[in-house]
Amino acid sequence: MYLVTGATGNVGKEVVDQLLSAGEKVRVFTRDERKVAHWGARVEKAVGDLGRQDTIAPALDGVTAAFLLPVADADGIDHVRGFLAAAQASGAPRIVLLSSISAGAPTVQLAHRHAEREHLVKASGLRWTFVRPGTFMSNTFQWARSIRAERTVYNPHGDGKTAPVAPRDIAAVAARAMLTGELLGQALEVTGPELLSTPDQVEILARVLGTPLRRVDVSVDAARRRMIEAGAPPSLAAAVGELIERIRAGNGAVRTDTVERVTGRRPTTFEDWAREHARAWTGG
Repeated sequence: MYLVTGATGNVGKEVVDQLLSAGEKVRVFTRDERKVAHWGARVEKAVGDLGRQDTIAPALDGVTAAFLLPVADADGIDHVRGFLAAAQASGAPRIVLLSSISAGAPTVQLAHRHAEREHLVKASGLRWTFVRPGTFMSNTFQWARSIRAERTVYNPHGDGKTAPVAPRDIAAVAARAMLTGELLGQALEVTGPELLSTPDQVEILARVLGTPLRRVDVSVDAARRRMIEAGAPPSLAAAVGELIERIRAGNGAVRTDTVERVTGRRPTTFEDWAREHARAWTGG
């Protein structure tokens, strides 16, 4: 049995699908059973919350490995502590933690948060693998509203480049780590195959959608304000702003071969991924 937390997220849902495709038994840990109803009887459902210790232990019963996706805010630290304590008392399953590529050299607030979570897992005595993705391709879904309304993408990243990675490729690495002991004790830095700036991605997306897109460069402060207006806590907006500044300065241009090395296939290009998800920006 394999346990997946965060099963409704971009990566978690792909982890579930890949484990099911491998013929494995999967249990999803969710606060709302209705959100995972589409899997039907193909998965077991454990209703609970990482903030409620009493709901975690039953979810871990009989589990070989668990995919742990803690929330990004400060509560995530307590959630990891509670989950690890329950895991220590429930047969000590392998832990596959979704972390961040920045955790290896934490220089900004979000990176420190991820590094602290990793430290807790290491200190627990449980067997572990860290999956450290770079920039998610799915982050570009945030452009959908302005693309539909104005055919415009607002860019706080300047010309800074990253190697955006498809959630499915992150999940493929995580699923492999859950299914085998070969990756224990490793921190797997996961990126896509190409170094791309926001202008590069906008150009590709315009080609995919078959419509001209305008790019408007904005300040990091403006991006922080937009996040807060959209409902993000100010502390999270500030932390993301630090990460944006790091990318603007050219410190996000990291590319690895992890996806191919672990899965045996090349990672998805941004153009191929965008074609697959074109309706996310058009609403069609």
